[in-house]
Amino acid sequence: MNGRGTVVARRRWGYVGALLLATAAAASTPRPAHSAVASAPQPASPTDTLVVPPRLRLLVVAPHPDDESLGAGGLIQQTIAAGGRVHVLFLTNGDGYPEAVEVATGHREPTATDYRGFGELRRAEALVALEHYRVLPLSVTFLGFPDGGLAEIWRRGPRVPAYESPYTREDNPPYPHVLESTAHYVSRDLIHLIARMVALSDPDWIVLPTPLDNHPDHCAAFTFVVAALKSLGAEPGGASKIPDRLLTYLVHSSLGWPPAPQTPGPLPEPNKVFAPARWYSLPLTPDQVKTKVEALETHHTQAAVMEVLFRSFARSNEIFGVIERDEIAHLVPGTPPCGPELPSHASTGGHPAAVEEPSQPH
Repeated sequence: MNGRGTVVARRRWGYVGALLLATAAAASTPRPAHSAVASAPQPASPTDTLVVPPRLRLLVVAPHPDDESLGAGGLIQQTIAAGGRVHVLFLTNGDGYPEAVEVATGHREPTATDYRGFGELRRAEALVALEHYRVLPLSVTFLGFPDGGLAEIWRRGPRVPAYESPYTREDNPPYPHVLESTAHYVSRDLIHLIARMVALSDPDWIVLPTPLDNHPDHCAAFTFVVAALKSLGAEPGGASKIPDRLLTYLVHSSLGWPPAPQTPGPLPEPNKVFAPARWYSLPLTPDQVKTKVEALETHHTQAAVMEVLFRSFARSNEIFGVIERDEIAHLVPGTPPCGPELPSHASTGGHPAAVEEPSQPH
């Protein structure tokens, strides 16, 4: 997660106790897949319940440090509790967030050195946060690609001069603890690195941002993972590395989602849909919610500026748009593009309606 939010004072969250008493998301009866239609936001319908199988191999793709906990902190815990293994892949170090860098450094005009130092700090915060889930540093990989630049890297294509971060002033990862420091900020290199991590971790499920997300890094992360799976599948024996499921999570939306922290109850199904994904809810125990909150609080640089968003995700469930293996082959990298006019489910009777204007990300 990265954004442009109002700076608020860092403090412990007084809402935690109340949230831990929230009831778990109730299981619902199966429903048909969503129609590709659009309408005004409507109350979310009940979702199917996600069940974590034993000994699951899970790869969590996070555009920035803290997205792993916002989107999948509970899922990570349940996977490990069921005897599975988790690997977390951070595409960026979250170094391109001026407001947070100003708060962290006290510099009103941060330098490239400040941004690089901030990226190192966010990496350290992420590793400590993951310790709350019992995910060790050996199971965490950073690629060090440019925060705020993923969508532009995709747009430019594979054979252009490397993108230069306006924050770190680098066109390749400036950090010592990345998978490949000689990589350049071009789409070909990022696709290669993601495909390499999928091959190495051999996941049953991949958790990644949904293309519905308003943040360009998030929706571009989905595009790059799909492109990496296509690339991997085209290699000899690569089809065996395609996961059984993609689980997509939403962080930034413009339709009043997630609900404000003071809104009681579990996280509802988002109003927007992306075919062929189908929304599932993962119920969390009070202890799992508590651990997720503690992990989020470890991201001190973000808690200082994005407290409200953090609080909104401290609920008794997590929501995932699930894409089954048979549907993965039909996904097209770059479709939908970042900032698409995406449909929403509601009382349209399956008929098209006027699409909403895409909004700007945080």
